Amino acid sequence: MSVESNCNREGSARRKLVYILSPSFSGSTLLTMLLAQHPRIATIGELKATAMGPTNEYVCSCEQAIRSCPFWKTLKERCADAGVSFDVSDFGTHFESSGRLKDRVMGAQVRGKLFERVRKTLLDSPVLGTTYRKILQRNARLIELICELQGGSLFLDGSKDPQRLMYFQRSGNWDIHVLRLHRDGRAQSNSRRQKTRNPVDFPGAVAEWRGTILQMDRVCQSLGPDQIHTLQYERLCGDPQKVMGDIWRFLDVEPVEQDWSKVDLRKREHHILGNSMRTKDKIKISMDTKWRERVSKEELELFEREAGELNRSLGYTTEPVSGISGREHVTPQV
Repeated sequence: MSVESNCNREGSARRKLVYILSPSFSGSTLLTMLLAQHPRIATIGELKATAMGPTNEYVCSCEQAIRSCPFWKTLKERCADAGVSFDVSDFGTHFESSGRLKDRVMGAQVRGKLFERVRKTLLDSPVLGTTYRKILQRNARLIELICELQGGSLFLDGSKDPQRLMYFQRSGNWDIHVLRLHRDGRAQSNSRRQKTRNPVDFPGAVAEWRGTILQMDRVCQSLGPDQIHTLQYERLCGDPQKVMGDIWRFLDVEPVEQDWSKVDLRKREHHILGNSMRTKDKIKISMDTKWRERVSKEELELFEREAGELNRSLGYTTEPVSGISGREHVTPQV
C-alpha cells in the first residue's frame, strides 16, 4: 500500500494531523497532556520517539514499563498483522539515514531556498527517495493504527521539529493543522542550558533557540494562515480556559468542558512519550518563572544583543524591575 493511499484511507478525506511546532522546553508536553483529554484526539506525544533512552527502563505515561504496557504490546501485534516490523526501541519514524552523507541531507535542519531545492531534488531521486518514502510510510501506518486503537479521528504529533513538519507538509498526505507554541526566549534558554544531555551554556542555548525560531518561520511560509494557530506558554498557564477554547475552535472540534487549571490525567487512558510530567495523576498549571532568578544581568544583555528583537516579534516585551541586579520580567502580548 502506498503512503498516500494509506493516509487517505482508501479515498476518504485526509486525516487531520495536529502538529505541535516549538523549540524544546516550551511547554509542549503540558500542551500534549491537555489535548489528550479530548476523546477525538489520538496521540502518543512525540511520534519521532528519539529521546526515550534505554527502553527496558522507560515507563509509559500509564505508569507501566513500556515493554509491559498492553497498549504498546497491542500496537506491536497490529503492526505485525499489517506487515510492519515494530519495536519500542526503534520506531523508525525519525527522518534520518544510516549513511553519513545521506543523513547530512535528510537529517539537516530547515535551511534557505537554495538548499531546500537541492534537498527536494535528492529526496525525489533514487539516491534518497527510497529511504525517505519508507519513513513516510512508516509514520502513516503507525498514525492509522494508533488512531484505530485509541478511537481518535485526529492525530496529534508533539515532535516539535520544523524539519519533520516540512516533510509531512510536502507529502500532501495529511490535513495539517499546526499549533505554533512559543515561550519567552530567555526562559527557554535558561531551561535548555540546565539539560544534562547534550549540555550547552547560555550563549549556546540562545543561539539554538534563535535558530529553531528561524526554522519555524521558514516552514510556516509553506502553510496557509488557516493552518497555523499561534499560542504562548505564558498565556496557556495564565488563562488555560481561554487558550484551550481557542484551540478547540481552531481544530473544529467540540470543546471539552472542564477546569483546565487543574486536570485529572487519569480520567482518560493515555500512552504518551515525553518528560516526567506525563506520568502524573493530576496537574495544576502554573508558570515556571525560575529563569528570573537564574539569568544574570550579563546574560540578559547577551540575549538582547543576539535575540531581543526576535523575541519581541513573537509578542514579548521587557520592562525593568527594581532590584535583583537589574533583571527584567516578561510581559507577553496577545
